[in-house]
Amino acid sequence: MPTPSPRFVRLRSAAEPLRSLALGCAALATWASLACASAGLPLAAAAPAAEREAFAAAVAPLPRDPAAAERRLLAFIQSHPGSSLADDAGLELGRIALARGDKEAALARFRSVVTQSENGDRSDSARVELASLEAARGRREVAANLLGRARLSKLPPSERRTAYRLLAASATDRVASLRWMARLRAEEIDPEQIAGLDVELDLALGALSAADLDRAAEQLGDAIPAARALTRRAELALQQGDVEGARRAWEAARRCDLTAADSARVTALGERITLVESGAGGGAGVPTFDEAAQIAPPDTSAATGTIGVVLPLSGPFARYGEETLQGILLATGIFGATAPADSAPGVKLLIRDTAGRPELAAQAVRELAAEPGVSAIVGPLLSGESEAAAAAAEAAGVPLLALSSREEIAHGRRFVFRLRTTPQEEIATLVEHTVRDLGAQRFAILYPRDRYGSGAHRLFWETVEQAGGRVVAVAAYDPEANDFADPIRQLLGYTLLSSADEAVLAQRASLERRARRLGPQAATKLREEARALASPGGGPLPPIVDFDVLFIPESYEKVVLIAPQLAFHEAFGMRLAGTSGWNHPNLLELGRRHLEGARFSALFFPEGRLPGIPEFARHYQQTFSSQPEAFAAQGYDAAQLVLMQLANGKQTRGAMRDGVLAVRGFPGVSGVLSMQEDGNARKRPFLLGVEGGRLVQVN
Repeated sequence: MPTPSPRFVRLRSAAEPLRSLALGCAALATWASLACASAGLPLAAAAPAAEREAFAAAVAPLPRDPAAAERRLLAFIQSHPGSSLADDAGLELGRIALARGDKEAALARFRSVVTQSENGDRSDSARVELASLEAARGRREVAANLLGRARLSKLPPSERRTAYRLLAASATDRVASLRWMARLRAEEIDPEQIAGLDVELDLALGALSAADLDRAAEQLGDAIPAARALTRRAELALQQGDVEGARRAWEAARRCDLTAADSARVTALGERITLVESGAGGGAGVPTFDEAAQIAPPDTSAATGTIGVVLPLSGPFARYGEETLQGILLATGIFGATAPADSAPGVKLLIRDTAGRPELAAQAVRELAAEPGVSAIVGPLLSGESEAAAAAAEAAGVPLLALSSREEIAHGRRFVFRLRTTPQEEIATLVEHTVRDLGAQRFAILYPRDRYGSGAHRLFWETVEQAGGRVVAVAAYDPEANDFADPIRQLLGYTLLSSADEAVLAQRASLERRARRLGPQAATKLREEARALASPGGGPLPPIVDFDVLFIPESYEKVVLIAPQLAFHEAFGMRLAGTSGWNHPNLLELGRRHLEGARFSALFFPEGRLPGIPEFARHYQQTFSSQPEAFAAQGYDAAQLVLMQLANGKQTRGAMRDGVLAVRGFPGVSGVLSMQEDGNARKRPFLLGVEGGRLVQVN
């Protein structure tokens, strides 16, 4: 299997939705044009003075009275149909129609400018307007073709930026889209727009494979964001254990044009590579659960100060934000007698709602950073809002403890930390246990054909090979499926049968049907005879279970459907394994005996072997009348990290940053945590096993 990219976190598209983007560009271009027209547009030098005066009089009412301007422009075209300014008049008529919402009339006017004056000085502007409207109608290819015929260098800067944005959004190739975004950034002059583009560029780079990053770096040359593409490529190389490749990419990044943030990223990456080369990098410094169990939970009772909280408390992700907030509230002890004995009642919280939107997250961070008493900010959760919040926190110099699994948000940022367990850590923990503790060597993968399943499949395969194991069977299924017979039969070898094999299988099925009508002793003998049948070539017949572990990256709802179907197809003799999506109170009730011996990771386990977990779970139940889950646990741990610093007198933002960065071997309720120099936490998640019909921690 080719070495796949290990990244599979969910990222939103780097480009805005085409419809809203194109409409926004069209509206901005329209009103900007009308404003310019009223001030006096540059007139074609070849036009006679009388025509120039007539055209200036026609556009004079703009933007105050577009109806009057429309009448005068129509009259101008009627009086001067052959004028070199007729295309200028047609363009303005199209923009006036668009401004009043008459898109069909606008389309007709812009098309007329292009067809009647294909190489005129306003035809390229008309093509941009047409492309905006076509993109808004979802016709990306038409928009791209229109812009492909436009002479972009002849456009005014504002229209050229609109064209670049549309080309980026219309591109079907991610690298091409990135290249247009880079051109847009190079021409942008508004600092706020540049900051927003930098966030988009980072998100776009985060979604690229290693091969696409190489292609992007080659096409970008030394221009921004080439250094970011190369640093991202180096990070992927480090994840693959290719330290030499990481250093080559880093050396190339140093030679590129760098922003201040890029320079910080490149510096941090160089330090990280040096650490790995010296043997001190990677996941070093994260104690085992047995080691962490010997560490007492932190005493935060002396903490005083103000903590900012930025979470999605409304919108589609409100449930997760509220659960996280409850964990933070419990840690800070505002519930008096029901709070843990070592909580910090002297701590004040300033809470802001992001609604899951990046722009609101950035605004919330800026508002909290303006409060001089705020020592640190906890949150947000989602990748997009975390990236926006991280950029704002770094600019303001306020520590941000983001509850995201996306490692890039901390890279190159001195004040940004990332705390959530990553998919890589979940899968590494699972593979390490199955290979080292269970002796597994041969693995199979059954995964949903969606972004999460495909990413988990690639990452698991890579991790197994790095651990010295082999993946011997793989099958995928429709994520909406409830019947898994076909992919299971594919795993078990049924799809590789010859006609002779199928005849023997039919004979075996006939013997097994006869056995059901016999008494126990005769039935057993007949079944043994059936199982002794081999293929005509002497090899085994399906089901062929030649793997020790079957990995299924799924939710518990699907796992409890898949496990019985595996048993139905006689897929026995292997362990099932999965990710934290399995961890649900109903898993064993629904999956029953079919899950015995299974292993899966968990981001929180109320019976975990860490000293602070029982008290946390008990007080959470008393306070909120419900059992805590993973989001509450990670919110609690994030608040505890801040409270630890406040309790030690680290009130300033610089001292808070240094204190959080120095955390090693923290026995949190969501796992064991150590901070790395790049601001990313390394966590040891819980690993659960089904033993005797109950869940137990096995690591």
